[in-house]
Amino acid sequence: MNHYIEPLMTELRATIADLGKGSGSISPSVYDTAQVLRLYAPQESGPALTWLLSQQQADGGWGAPETPYARDVPTLAAVLALHSYHHVPHTHIAREAGLAFLRRQADQWAEIPIDALPTATEIILPYLIEEAQICGLAIDPTLYTALYQLRNYKLKQLGKRPLVAGSAPTHSWEALRQEADAILPDSLGSIGLSPSATAAWLRVASTRPDLAEHCKRAEKYLTYAAASTGLDLPGVVPPAWPITGLEIAYALYALLITGLLTEPRLQDVVDPIVDELWIMMKRGHGVSFGENFTPDLDDTAVATAVLQAKARQIDPAVILQFKNGGHFCTYHHELNPSVLANAHALYALTYTNERYPAAEKFLLERQCVDGRWLPDKWHSSWIYTTLEVILALGELGYPAQIAKAQETIIQQQKVDGGWGSGHCANRAETSYALITLSTLRQYGHLTSKGEFALERGYQWLTQANNTHPATETKLWLAKEIYAPYRVDRIYELSTLISVVTERVAA
Repeated sequence: MNHYIEPLMTELRATIADLGKGSGSISPSVYDTAQVLRLYAPQESGPALTWLLSQQQADGGWGAPETPYARDVPTLAAVLALHSYHHVPHTHIAREAGLAFLRRQADQWAEIPIDALPTATEIILPYLIEEAQICGLAIDPTLYTALYQLRNYKLKQLGKRPLVAGSAPTHSWEALRQEADAILPDSLGSIGLSPSATAAWLRVASTRPDLAEHCKRAEKYLTYAAASTGLDLPGVVPPAWPITGLEIAYALYALLITGLLTEPRLQDVVDPIVDELWIMMKRGHGVSFGENFTPDLDDTAVATAVLQAKARQIDPAVILQFKNGGHFCTYHHELNPSVLANAHALYALTYTNERYPAAEKFLLERQCVDGRWLPDKWHSSWIYTTLEVILALGELGYPAQIAKAQETIIQQQKVDGGWGSGHCANRAETSYALITLSTLRQYGHLTSKGEFALERGYQWLTQANNTHPATETKLWLAKEIYAPYRVDRIYELSTLISVVTERVAA
């Protein structure tokens, strides 16, 4: 097997060593790019506009069809951007197709499944609708009454406390309609580590001579953020940047749950990254997805599990600070709790010999009749959500719930052997399913059908890795769907290596 493992191990070592470089590697965002084009375009806007047009789907919308509630925000932002460039050929046709798509989508907003909404949709989509009305575009706000009610509630909650730099609401500053001096760019030049928020701030601040130095810093931020996508296209920006905390914490976590965090052949590259994570944790009493931002439960929890596994003692208070009645919250004052974040918190607490029964009950109540856990606002894949809950409940001792989930994982395997929550299998979700089955084997719960499914999935992932090494699948959720490239690749590589290692051991 060495002839197969060694190339994977070489690539894995190189990817680990790159973690945190450039403050993270992340896919470009339709929404944020459209907002930059509309609000504070680069001097040469042609490349970004061409890229934006190239991302339109055959149905006229932008974003992945598998995540319908994550499509209206990027689509309406793209429509508004194209409206600003109506003199450019083909923009009119694309804009009208986008508007037609939004009209077809409108019925889904009559009743809102809040757990399916990406970050700040309840704030951003009404803001974009109002922008469309100002531009004379045919968007009927009465079709979004429930969403407006949700926005009004959220704004009322936000109005109870001052807006603080680096807090969660600043990430959606563009939708809050504030004056430029209400908040200033951080040391990186960003407003809330958000290209769209930063572009919106620049639009209102650029006429203020007293803010000229701050504007220069914000302009540099947009340039650096664009570089993180790897496309080298001015104005094509990611949904958030930097993502140093997310990239490092989640990549090391992927190694942990695949049994490779303490693999001897990786320690010379793993240990320096663990040291960086340790510094982040100690400095911020928790870990945030990027610099200059408030810590969140999700990144803090996966970081805690990693650090504890590497003999760095973490006070469980860094997780317990996010308790909110019968569950944990990702950020304080959020609208709805996340299954994913609660699963991560409970899993991390097992490393500190702590439990939170209320959150355990919350996860048990969220299990679907067929055994799975649905995706939520941070990730679009039910396979990933189910994996993370199984990791937690497996450590806490819930064999019946785990057995029920196993059946669904097996039943949902594609004919070709892979997994995917859409029509086709993809490498990322196949990796999640294989980690789930391997975890069930470790807990002693894997059935013979599970063993067969694991073998078929491994064969599919091996072939896909050999024939389509650069395939991109966006599954993570922020304001829209995105991919943290290095994290996703480490999930895939560590899954392949761990499955091969298990087969050799067997």
